[in-house]
Amino acid sequence: MNELARRYAEALYELSPDEETLSATAQTLMADAALWEALCSPAVQAWEKVQILNRLPLLDGHHLLRNFYGLLARKGRMALLPEILEAFSLRALEQRGAARCRLTCVRVPGAAELEQLKTALCKLHHKTDVVFDVHTDPNLLGGFTLEIEGVTYDKSVRGALSGLSRQLEERRMA
Repeated sequence: MNELARRYAEALYELSPDEETLSATAQTLMADAALWEALCSPAVQAWEKVQILNRLPLLDGHHLLRNFYGLLARKGRMALLPEILEAFSLRALEQRGAARCRLTCVRVPGAAELEQLKTALCKLHHKTDVVFDVHTDPNLLGGFTLEIEGVTYDKSVRGALSGLSRQLEERRMA
């Protein structure tokens, strides 16, 4: 993650930890392809970008966010917004005592399986909650991998086969 994006997210969080409004307004800005292109384009002058932002009804009543987006526009850093959102979300999770976990598996697990994983990870990492980003990868052959707070747990068939292969190779070399 870009350090500059993390610093912007941290500063914004300190001013207003309203993740829902930030996410909604940012997603709306990024969803309109023509608007997003204009806001990120170096060909559009910074003052023009600020004028565009000031005219958007979605920012009415959200003075802080309007000023924040204006700052990004003036500095030519609007393209950092997706990374800022991610960093802001991680900061909000951290503040709540929660963590984000990337779960990669062959098939999407059911609610009961996710709840069991969540309970185990909360105990293991001393968290109040775990938010899963679930991805599928048929190359795992079975099982799953978890990435949480810089730690990777590999409980996949592919990982087990790879470990077995390494052990056999080490014994052969000994």
